[in-house]
Amino acid sequence: MSEMNHTVEFNLLMGWSPFLLLVLICIAGLYLFAIGERERLSRFSGMGPVNRLKKFSFLFGIFLFLIAKGSPLNMWGHYLFLIHMLQQSIIYLAVPPLILAGLPTRMVDLILGIGPLRKVWRVFTKPVIAILAFNVLFSFYHIPFIFDAIMSSTLWMNVSIAILLPTAFFMWWPVISLNPAVNSMKPLHKIGYIFGMGMLLTPACALIIFSEGILYQTYLNVPRVPGVSLLDDQQTGGIVMKILQEVIYGTALFWIFFQWTRDERKKTELEDKVRLERIKDMHNF
Repeated sequence: MSEMNHTVEFNLLMGWSPFLLLVLICIAGLYLFAIGERERLSRFSGMGPVNRLKKFSFLFGIFLFLIAKGSPLNMWGHYLFLIHMLQQSIIYLAVPPLILAGLPTRMVDLILGIGPLRKVWRVFTKPVIAILAFNVLFSFYHIPFIFDAIMSSTLWMNVSIAILLPTAFFMWWPVISLNPAVNSMKPLHKIGYIFGMGMLLTPACALIIFSEGILYQTYLNVPRVPGVSLLDDQQTGGIVMKILQEVIYGTALFWIFFQWTRDERKKTELEDKVRLERIKDMHNF
């Protein structure tokens, strides 16, 4: 038993993925190269300046993906369900909006200028399709026999990410609205959409939180962390997912409301300015 625990500790410490780290560094490097002040890539000419907030958003999203999938946290997810749910929350609820918000509009326009990609993106980012596709697939993922099958195979784990991650980006697209011509929504509709996102994710969380039995066989055959029972681990995992969902969705709601009030204030100020100019013109006449 002691030898097994030492093996677990060694695996957890050595759980970094050099390949994923290299891929993410390349992605971050290409992003920074493309948005450089000197327009070295003619394809991205006319992109305009990218502010620090956008840069931080994109790079922080890349960093979070590395922590969730390329760090020892990924190994911990095989021993603790609550850590696995933390990973899921980061990868599918936090990373997509951060990366989308960090993309310059000009870059998005160029990418969506590719005919087939634009057609696919237009179909799968329709609000009803986008919100249902991710939440239905995510709920299926947590059906016990599906979850156990995925967790037992590295191949199936990678396949699940390859399916769920794009649908997460599709789901967040109507909220970020980088291209008004492609499934953009008004602020009030965005608020309702986010409430819908939360409602659709709640059943899966509730099933895990309030279950009185062990749902996932995956965690029966791995070394346990002292002091953490299987049921406590499982229920805490559901709570972690629900809390992070509320925090992330609440932040998105706050940002939408902030932008909405700012835009309305600018609109009102512009209208007042135009009205005053008209009054002045009338007096001068």
